[in-house]
Amino acid sequence: MTLREQWLILEAPPLAPVVAEIRARCEEAGLPSPSYVTVARRIPALFGPEEIARKRSANPKHVLRLKPRPGYIHASRPLDVCQIDHTPTDINFVEVVDGSSVFVGRPYLTILTDVATRSVLGFCLTLEKPSVLSVALCLAQAMCPKERWLAARELDHTWPMFGRPRLLVVDSAKEFKGHAFQRGCDDYGIRIRYRDRGRVHEGGVVERLLGKLNAVLATYPGSSGRSVADRDGYPSERRARLSFADLERCVALAVVDHNLQENAKTLKVPIKEWQRNSADLTRFDDDPHRVLLSFLPGTERQLSPQGISVFALQYYAPWLGILVPQRDRLGKLEVRYDPRDLSHVYVRDPETRQLRPVGRRDGRSDPLTLWELQAERARQRAGNRRSSTEQVAFRREIATIVTAAKPSKSQLRDAIRTAHAGAAAKPYQAVQPQEPAIAEHPVRQKRTLPVQDW
Repeated sequence: MTLREQWLILEAPPLAPVVAEIRARCEEAGLPSPSYVTVARRIPALFGPEEIARKRSANPKHVLRLKPRPGYIHASRPLDVCQIDHTPTDINFVEVVDGSSVFVGRPYLTILTDVATRSVLGFCLTLEKPSVLSVALCLAQAMCPKERWLAARELDHTWPMFGRPRLLVVDSAKEFKGHAFQRGCDDYGIRIRYRDRGRVHEGGVVERLLGKLNAVLATYPGSSGRSVADRDGYPSERRARLSFADLERCVALAVVDHNLQENAKTLKVPIKEWQRNSADLTRFDDDPHRVLLSFLPGTERQLSPQGISVFALQYYAPWLGILVPQRDRLGKLEVRYDPRDLSHVYVRDPETRQLRPVGRRDGRSDPLTLWELQAERARQRAGNRRSSTEQVAFRREIATIVTAAKPSKSQLRDAIRTAHAGAAAKPYQAVQPQEPAIAEHPVRQKRTLPVQDW
């Protein structure tokens, strides 16, 4: 009972003070006191490992560690099942600003893997936390040929894996639960399957590949290590030397190298498995820009004579002006935007059903990111913010005027008494003598003198 009350609790106290309490209770009851070793040996007989992990730890991983994990994800052909996930990279990077290197930090890595061949179909390196945008960029690379992308980064290597996944296995992160992701998957016929909560370890192909890529990056200057203890005083910030562009090229090379490596367990090479089984795959030749547009975040806006408004910015195009007379029948228009550049948004034409770019109404075309706009508006709101006293000062003054304008009950009573007193009959009017009537004289007729005309 003492062990259950004082040792098998969430605070996970050490055993020594609990043994002292047991020995004190035994002494009070006149029983022989057990030793520390005796109590320790009784614990496995009284409580099971799973009960101890559940009662003495709030971390569910300790319970999962004790359970069997036979789950396995299987796919017979390429693109039948794919997985996508994110992780912070285990390396920092710098950028050159005004001729000097400025430490930035760790970017986030998103990759999409094919379960059947264990190959990496695409990846995305971003400075922001995982979002709808990073998912869209990763899918745009994974679903389209990569020759131009590699050539733009001066990488003379082959990366033949691309195509539309038939089933995409994801976790329950908010970027995979949003409307933009589900809408894009519907557009390209991709089915979504969410991994059960508490069972994400089943078929964790993408997690293993993320760990493998991070292990490669962690061997270069600027490594952050897996933890503070793992870093062990290493000056990661001072040693970082890769820029974002260089780090992206390094990740691409690590991905290409993985696709050429033999799997130590299955003895299969991803690129050979892909080439052997991808001959009968349907080739869609999707355009990366159209794929990106399909997965970008979006909203709906009502068309007005001035165009449409998104994030307090006005957008207009001549073809939108043609739709103004029928805007009430059209309803709201579908709008999509790229958070990296709000100089344009993309509006679906109700006639052609195509997404068409629409620029800002003020004609400005300089790139403006969503986070820059939000930061600027927050700064302006902070500058315009009034204190609570200032916000109610005018209302208080108006209330004072209204209160003063309303007469009190005593004032209303006095006014009514005065009105009634003025309308009442007065005694002096009844006793006042009447004046004699004034005699009326007849009207005297005027005499008319004769007039002669000459």
